[in-house]
Amino acid sequence: MDVIFGRNKKEQLEPVRAQVTGRIPSWLQGTLLRNGPGMHTVGETRYNHWFDGLALLHSFTIRDGEVYYRSKYLRSDTYNANTKANRIVVSEFGTMAHPDPCKNIFSKAFSYLSHTIPDFTDNCLINIMKCGEDFYATTETNYIRKINPQTLETLEKVGNV
Repeated sequence: MDVIFGRNKKEQLEPVRAQVTGRIPSWLQGTLLRNGPGMHTVGETRYNHWFDGLALLHSFTIRDGEVYYRSKYLRSDTYNANTKANRIVVSEFGTMAHPDPCKNIFSKAFSYLSHTIPDFTDNCLINIMKCGEDFYATTETNYIRKINPQTLETLEKVGNV
């Protein structure tokens, strides 16, 4: 899996100037926002599918022939739960979360059954959508996450969209 995904990506919280080969037209100005999987392992657990990694937001700001890059993990409920537990605790498209091995037999059974039909993830790693003046990270579930396009901060979760 490391061959396909590589290692977990590090955030680039402050904008860093990219090395540009060639010349960017003077009329090309603005910011390109992208997202995709960036973290493929949490603790000793790893995702089984390349659509499952935790979302990493990317920003490319083009201004006066220069490009600045920054990135930040989407601080979704899924990200927060997984990193707090230091393992995958929220199921994804191709990765089923397993119950906590430290729980007693009854807690394990309940945890397993509750993950059989899990609440959908808010790990919005598929696309960025602009709605009015707001920007949202999206995925195929019924949750989207509002983001700040300048800082890549994660804002509120919007459900049942």
